[in-house]
Amino acid sequence: MLQLPKIVLFDMDGTLVDNYAFHLKAWQHICERRGKTKTLHEIATDLHGTNFEICRKFFGQEVTIEQSERIGTEKEALYREIYAPFIKPVNGLYDFLTALKQQSIKLALGTMGNRANTAFILKALALEEYFTIVQTAEDVSRGKPHPDIFNNCLNLLEFKAPANPTDIWVFEDTSSGIKAALNAGAKAMGICTSKSAQELLESGAHCVFKDYQEVLTKTGLT
Repeated sequence: MLQLPKIVLFDMDGTLVDNYAFHLKAWQHICERRGKTKTLHEIATDLHGTNFEICRKFFGQEVTIEQSERIGTEKEALYREIYAPFIKPVNGLYDFLTALKQQSIKLALGTMGNRANTAFILKALALEEYFTIVQTAEDVSRGKPHPDIFNNCLNLLEFKAPANPTDIWVFEDTSSGIKAALNAGAKAMGICTSKSAQELLESGAHCVFKDYQEVLTKTGLT
């Protein structure tokens, strides 16, 4: 059985919800609107970092912060529109979150999604009660694999002890997220929605799971 930690941090996209394909599709439409035809694979390859960093990869280094903000707002509105009819949690999420709260384990959400998308997901799935600490893209200047978003969460949780992988778990679904978790001194736990188990393990994940039902089983929380 896995030893339970003191704190569990969660990414959102691809971790609480399996929405990766919808983000890719929204970006593909935005690229097409701007005459930059891209395959879903090409988009997936460059889809990490802040919105500003992503826009420069897609549309060129001359893109300004202001332009990236407008592009990002357009893309996220489109994403919410196409994803809303399909939104659902990763299997076993509610039971896992409930079990963690019953064990008095502290929870926080650290996502490179923006505040509007985060509110959209948390409200649609009634997850606000589980995450009183929430950090989004607007709260950091550097995206993953930098650990800033998770360090912010730990600071807000007033976690003062030296970082130890047995104390902190981070659930992530991407290679850059796994690396951010490791850079924050946490135990990186992979959820296999957008990446294969092998890809996550090669990125440094300590453990990988199909979903949270498997996590419940392997932690003895069922």
